[in-house]
Amino acid sequence: MRILLKLKELLLRLYNFVKPFKDDRLNLFLFVSIVLVFIYLGKLYLLTFSQREFWINLVEKQFAGAIKISSERGEILDRNRALLAASERVISFYVRPSEIKDKELFKRILLRDKDVIEDYAREKGLSSEKIKKSLSVFENISPKDIDFAYKKEFTIVKKDGKTIKVPFVWLKKRISCSRKEAYRAVRTALNIYYYLSKEDRFKKRYPDLLGYVTEFKRVYPYSTGSVVVGLTNRSGEGLSGLEYLLERRKIITGDTITLSGEKDTRGRVYLGKEARLFLSRQKGNNVVITIDGNLQYIFEKTIEEFGKKWHPNFINAVLMDPYTGDILAAASYPFYKYGEKRGKKLLSKLNARFITAPYEPGSVIKPITLAAAINEGLVTADTVFFCPATYQVGKKTFKNEFHGRDVKLRAWEIIQYSDNVGIIKVAQLLGKEKLYEYFKAFGFGEKTGIELPGEDPGVLRHWKKWRDVEFATLSFGHNIMTTTLQLAAAYSALVNGGVYVKPRLLLAIVDDKGKVIKRFPVVKKRRVISERTSKVMRRVLTMVVEGGTGTGTRFENFYVGGKTGTAVKYDPKIKAYNKQKITASFVGAFPMTNPRFVLAVTVDEPKVPKRELWASKIAVPLFRELAERVLLYERVAPDKKEYRVGKDGAILCSEINRDYLLTNGLQTEK
Repeated sequence: MRILLKLKELLLRLYNFVKPFKDDRLNLFLFVSIVLVFIYLGKLYLLTFSQREFWINLVEKQFAGAIKISSERGEILDRNRALLAASERVISFYVRPSEIKDKELFKRILLRDKDVIEDYAREKGLSSEKIKKSLSVFENISPKDIDFAYKKEFTIVKKDGKTIKVPFVWLKKRISCSRKEAYRAVRTALNIYYYLSKEDRFKKRYPDLLGYVTEFKRVYPYSTGSVVVGLTNRSGEGLSGLEYLLERRKIITGDTITLSGEKDTRGRVYLGKEARLFLSRQKGNNVVITIDGNLQYIFEKTIEEFGKKWHPNFINAVLMDPYTGDILAAASYPFYKYGEKRGKKLLSKLNARFITAPYEPGSVIKPITLAAAINEGLVTADTVFFCPATYQVGKKTFKNEFHGRDVKLRAWEIIQYSDNVGIIKVAQLLGKEKLYEYFKAFGFGEKTGIELPGEDPGVLRHWKKWRDVEFATLSFGHNIMTTTLQLAAAYSALVNGGVYVKPRLLLAIVDDKGKVIKRFPVVKKRRVISERTSKVMRRVLTMVVEGGTGTGTRFENFYVGGKTGTAVKYDPKIKAYNKQKITASFVGAFPMTNPRFVLAVTVDEPKVPKRELWASKIAVPLFRELAERVLLYERVAPDKKEYRVGKDGAILCSEINRDYLLTNGLQTEK
């Protein structure tokens, strides 16, 4: 209040000081004018000097704009450089229905009406055939597309509840044509419309009633491997698989580019010529992966055949190189087929269940338990174990596989006949802590680190939390949960000389000319068992196939080694294990004299008669079919020495070996 009084007093003194006129009204006018001049000069000083930077920045913000654009996605190539995923340049057309007066004429032009084209050609003295050719890009646009665009009110609802009307709607998106063809078609259509409708295009608010933008559409030439390669959404962003992961790592897309330009009065950003040229040259790197496209197709086709026969919850199949960790094929049924309609089950079909769906593996764990005991020097493959008909652990009674008979089994026979009592005794010699250490060393209870999103580590509780019964069941694959890929990696260590190798999907990053930018090395993480133990286990696994539970995978001219697993599933409805629900597995390697491949298959809850609810009836036939096709495709030389000789010295062999021998100039007969 005091400040106001002093200000009033100061103004009165100033007023009394400048009174050149006798008329008080003139004096007041002069006084006010002088005050306003001083205020203006003060404001001018502030704008010019004190607040200069502030106002310059404000103007730049109002008239400068920026657009964030991701560069074109790179290609995904298989190990043979075959194209699995690529980006195709496509055109999306838009219209401004509210600006079109003669909508019927515009519609007839887009539909390439014969009468309209001939009328225009006659009046302009042009060739109607050339006009039709220029408009041929619109042949994919239907009357429904145009009617929908005319009727649609394209509005955006903002967070504060306000709605904004957008002056255009999409007419047809992602048409495969060049920018030159799109430009010619749009220019021709607009010329015809403005000429026949006698409208002045330069007086219109939006003279471009019809326009286009260039986009990229993701295509998958091989039409296979959706679970691994993945999928993009309609905006070109990765949804699953490598499409998602490589985008997150900015390998396949490169950096997002922010391009600056100037805004017009409507807020539209216009880019300079240099910026557009820079944008047109941007592209993500190409990636070479370990998958073989042909093997992937074989796997998907095969598991689909068995899936339609058994109607399981899912089927997994993983083929791995035991020495490099390369995933040569990985399929999960049901899977998405590129090109089919995307429905409610899309995400389920894109689910890589071989890394996301852990399960109790059952007896396929038994060789791991035995390998640990052999490696510790506690037993040999020929150590004899007394396996009674029943064996008590805590309050749980376990039965052997010999229907009430007490038997003596050598260690390798415990695996061959898949005896639970025998493997429990092996585990008890080993002890809880040691078994836990070996399970961890073989990769159970932790992620493999495969280059795919959503991997589940499985379940392996710490040994200090194991009760005696749980310890016993762990030895044969219960109370532990693993993924199909974890089993493939564990068996790779079992047969490759005892080294755990990290599974991998990425081989290299390359440019458009095929020049390698970066290689992804083989990662040998740790030694799990000795080479000697690994050789012993190869023989043990071979005996399972030659005379045990896996005889269905026996080949005439190839040694195959592996182990079946039939795990009864826990049913939460009855709060107990349900013998009608099983998960059947088979994990094996071939050819066993020098293993080149490890194959793991899993079939969850197959719908088959009760007498067939065994891995030997479910997983074994699938494994054999896949292994046979792999050997045929890879043209692997037979590794069994005892070949039978037929007439005229011809080698008797199966169909798969005949193909190999014929290509090498050897005579065969059926």
